Amino acid sequence: MERIMDVVAEAHRIGGAGVLWPGFDLAAIPILLYGTEEAWLIGHPAPPEGYGHAGEVAGRPVYRGPVRPELAGNTAAPVGGHLTALVNLSDSPPTDPGALVRLILHEAFHVFQQTAFPDLPRMDAAALQAMAAYPENDPANNAMAIVENRLLARALEGDPAAPGAFVSMRQHRHRQLVRMDRGDAVVYEQTVEWVEGSPTYVELKAGAPPDGLVERLQTHNLGGRHAAYRRFYDTGAAQALLLDRVAPGWQARIAGAGGCLQRLLEESLTEPLPPVNQVVVAEGLAALLEAEQEAEAERQARIAALLRQLDEGPGLAVEIRLPPEVQGLMWDPTNLLTISPGRRLHTRFCGAVGPDGLRVTIHALCLEEWGERGRRFRLR
Repeated sequence: MERIMDVVAEAHRIGGAGVLWPGFDLAAIPILLYGTEEAWLIGHPAPPEGYGHAGEVAGRPVYRGPVRPELAGNTAAPVGGHLTALVNLSDSPPTDPGALVRLILHEAFHVFQQTAFPDLPRMDAAALQAMAAYPENDPANNAMAIVENRLLARALEGDPAAPGAFVSMRQHRHRQLVRMDRGDAVVYEQTVEWVEGSPTYVELKAGAPPDGLVERLQTHNLGGRHAAYRRFYDTGAAQALLLDRVAPGWQARIAGAGGCLQRLLEESLTEPLPPVNQVVVAEGLAALLEAEQEAEAERQARIAALLRQLDEGPGLAVEIRLPPEVQGLMWDPTNLLTISPGRRLHTRFCGAVGPDGLRVTIHALCLEEWGERGRRFRLR
């Protein structure tokens, strides 16, 4: 516990008094850190039953108590009637104290987002539905996104032409999605860039290595890697860092832009955007598209092999059916394969949260399918 409290104290030192984002102060946000058997609740105004006073950290009371059934993952959620930052210490916790400090700040920023900007987009049911149907296995969309990612990386490294080229490529790809009647995917991307990109930006302001961001941007979308969710943490954070350069104080305008970092960046560039045809040729999009088409064929072969494993592998076949009111909300977005709308493979874990905190977690290869009648999980 002493080590954890040292980390919490450091998080308060770094994340106080609006240093990382105007108005964001960790001292105003309840935090709950939990392991497999017990939890520590910090700065909560009304601790739930079962939590007893266990000291103080950074001038805030600490309460120790049981791991409550509604605790699931790293997120922001109500605890005892108050929105609280949840930090899971039991599921692959960071071994680097600095990484844990930044994880606390990330989840606390989610609380700040929802309280300071209540009208801005969130990861609601519509956004989750758009994620489930995102075209992560579309070679053309991935090839164009790879160009965007690389341009963002170059922009962070100081290439003065890269921000405009990024915006030109991004606008073109979004127009293509709209023509495919996938305007929901455009809104979804911009939503995740705000919801997850801005806390990732806060992590970078708190000391996360910027080289790591550049390296990740170079790998997203290759063969569909992290195409549907995780990459937007980094594309959002990258745009926020660029806004620091071209539009200092941009945070004061985020509400007026509807939380859209891309829109603020577009408005902040002073030079005309290069024609997208020029960007396409300069960045070698044709070769990227060919590589992505080959990667998609390999991806489909992997999906087919996993489905055969579920159908013909050893062990007992298990099927779990959930009614529509029970949502499938637990998954690892870095180990997820979308097969088609309404069908996806979880290769690490997945699950669902029902009434009164009832939870099922599946740690196995699992096929999830859903429709109007609810969800079905198949595993062995």
